[in-house]
Amino acid sequence: MTNYVICERSLHHAHAGSKARDDIRQVLESQSWQPFEVRPGENKGYFDKLVCVGRTLADWHRLERTVRCGDVVLVQFPLIMYNKVSLYALPSVRRMKARGALFVFLIHDLETLRGYSYTDFDKQWVTEADLLISHNPRMSEVLRKYGATVPIVEIGIFDYLLPQANPVPVEQRHGIDIAGNLSHGKAEYVYRLAERFPKADINLYGPKYDRRNGKTAWYRGIVAPDELPDKLEGRFGLIWDGDSLDTCGGYYGKYLTVNNPHKLSLYLAADKPVIIWNKAALAPFVVEQGVGVAVESLQEAMAVEYGMTQSEYARMVRRASQLGQKLREGWFTREVMAKVQAVLPSLRRENKER
Repeated sequence: MTNYVICERSLHHAHAGSKARDDIRQVLESQSWQPFEVRPGENKGYFDKLVCVGRTLADWHRLERTVRCGDVVLVQFPLIMYNKVSLYALPSVRRMKARGALFVFLIHDLETLRGYSYTDFDKQWVTEADLLISHNPRMSEVLRKYGATVPIVEIGIFDYLLPQANPVPVEQRHGIDIAGNLSHGKAEYVYRLAERFPKADINLYGPKYDRRNGKTAWYRGIVAPDELPDKLEGRFGLIWDGDSLDTCGGYYGKYLTVNNPHKLSLYLAADKPVIIWNKAALAPFVVEQGVGVAVESLQEAMAVEYGMTQSEYARMVRRASQLGQKLREGWFTREVMAKVQAVLPSLRRENKER
């Protein structure tokens, strides 16, 4: 019996969106999972969608010819593909399942919660899984509402693999880091910070920053994911989304109540404490681990950055460093895959009995 992990060529090298997938693949390959390459979409419009239909059918038929009874296929969901086009893979998935293959879906995002209008997309995929890897208990609840009846294991937090780490020394840090997609749609609040907090010390990293409407002095540019942890200059990393300074609003703000934001892993991999919205799904994790502070508003976030004592900050840095070491080594991925391996024998037995 063989374990396969579906892999796609990364299209987004300038931000950490692809790094989470790449890191999962790296850890799984170190555990003898076999990569199976499928082609992603290229985000080039209608004609490319038509081309991708044929490619998707061909790639998944090729997988059908490879997979045997008892084999396990891990899919990192959603595929890097036009959402509706990816549905053309499902008939192949069903045929492989009918022949005794098992499918594990590791959830990276739930598109419906991010405002994607075709609401059945997530549900159609989720209900085909034999086992689901969720982010946290809140996401697991959503998956149950989507119709999942299979076992669900939770990763807790995504790893952030690094061959070596050289974070900015504590004595050289200043202000608050904000890393990630800086577009108006995702991070509109960034463009309101200067008006409300003109004296704030902010370090912005990431693509799609609107220099004309944002404070240019704050912008530090785009840095590759493997290099970014060593470039982050702030005392804290901020986890916030939406258009408001007083709460996390809109689709992206609400998504934080369910999602594990990968930027939390980024900050911790840089041995950096975090400031997180207090209603975010991972706010309890941050507080329990002692690696940051949960706040209701950005006014409160600024007060934390200005007012925290050196001893309090040093204690958080130590804990962030300890947790960051685990993330850099892939500890959480290995732990969740151990849970997967523990469940697989019973799933195989159930398969034989059907």
